[in-house]
Amino acid sequence: MRKTVGGFTCLITALLLAGCTSRKPLQVIPPSAPPPAAGKTSYSYIFDPANPALGLPADVQFVRPMATETAALPTYPESALAARDKAHREVVRIVIDDHGSVGQVLDSPMEPSDGGPFAADYRRAVDAAVRTWRFQPGELRHVKDGNDLDGDGKPDYKVMTSAERVAVYYDIRFMFEIVNGKGEVRTTP
Repeated sequence: MRKTVGGFTCLITALLLAGCTSRKPLQVIPPSAPPPAAGKTSYSYIFDPANPALGLPADVQFVRPMATETAALPTYPESALAARDKAHREVVRIVIDDHGSVGQVLDSPMEPSDGGPFAADYRRAVDAAVRTWRFQPGELRHVKDGNDLDGDGKPDYKVMTSAERVAVYYDIRFMFEIVNGKGEVRTTP
């Protein structure tokens, strides 16, 4: 039995060695330049506790602007990608006019953007993207109490008496970061 197991082991070893010697030698391929970095983008809104919509009287309802299409996101600046720039935060205030277009892009008073050698490139990318955004305009709706249908002594609904479109602002934070050689713009809490 020992001879059979040993002979079998020698046979397997011989076959493996024969298989290894019949293969072509591995070619060493010199490393190439890393692929160019690419970027993707996203964003988050910043709550403003001083927003005038928070102090409206009971007979006025504020209706926020709602996006009417998927928002184009900023393109990661090529210059920053090529230089492998460090993480960058760009914070803007957009003013949505009463037609639903972004009429102004301003510095946000909520928090500062980062500086650095590519700050202007990041800002241009954000500006170009948000100016393409379209919204259902914001509205102030004047309302009055409706009827008490269930007899509990309280109105069961509100009736709109008039509405006016208004300009509204949003503060938005964009985070640019290179992760594993790729430029990403992501949301932050």
